[in-house]
Amino acid sequence: MTAACVEKRACLDCGGSDSLQVYLNVDEALGLEWYTSFCHSACWEQKGDPYKGGEGPTVHVKSEAEKMAEVRDVQSCKLFQPKGGYRGIPTKFYTQWGIRLLLSEFDGRTPYAIGFPYSDYGELVGWKIRPLHKKDFFALGRTANVDVFGLKRALQIGGDTLWITEGEFDAIALDYCLSLAGDKGRYPVVSLTAGGGSIYKNLSYIEDRVPAKFKNIVLVLDDDEVGKLAEETALSMWDNIYIVSKPVGSKDANDAVENGEAKLMGTLALNFKD
Repeated sequence: MTAACVEKRACLDCGGSDSLQVYLNVDEALGLEWYTSFCHSACWEQKGDPYKGGEGPTVHVKSEAEKMAEVRDVQSCKLFQPKGGYRGIPTKFYTQWGIRLLLSEFDGRTPYAIGFPYSDYGELVGWKIRPLHKKDFFALGRTANVDVFGLKRALQIGGDTLWITEGEFDAIALDYCLSLAGDKGRYPVVSLTAGGGSIYKNLSYIEDRVPAKFKNIVLVLDDDEVGKLAEETALSMWDNIYIVSKPVGSKDANDAVENGEAKLMGTLALNFKD
């Protein structure tokens, strides 16, 4: 059975502008197709068939071979190396994280989006694509039921502490902050796959590898209702959880960088036991 996202809608329950993702499910063995939807924002729950049994949009469900071809295509793109950095984060950190630059399909020259690699048990399986000029994202390959972003890198770096953020930019930003405040060039940082609402699913998926590898799990989540709920969820699941505050006036790690508080953010994250 396969499932493909065919549409993003506003969630009428929590107000997320495009958080309700609609999926076309195909069971080839039984010859059946049906729609389901899931809110990836505050609700974090199934919402059923938004078309109420009616006809949905016309879509082409990609085969696994087609999906993996797209994954390889993005992998072959040049590294994202913005002159002067991007969102306050120096260029070299995007390079170290393997972030790719996607060009416009219309002229093949204009920078269009950046791609964040997603792996599953160390194997590259998908990319989360974020356009440069609008707050949106889409996936190529598989980004559901995968490891948290950056886990392969974090396991390779090692150490006794793992820092967890809510988003990809926050993870890279926090790595930068830690490098400013600490004595290492890179740190084991990861981000949740779909914001704070995905923390239960994410921690459950990696619990066979992370607690045995890292003695301390440090949360650097958003200072909002979703982030606070995620912290409570994590504390109820694992015993070695620590929570880090952000600099005053900053919602998250990337916000701290853009507010000129990168080193302070790194210091707070390193001194998590205080």
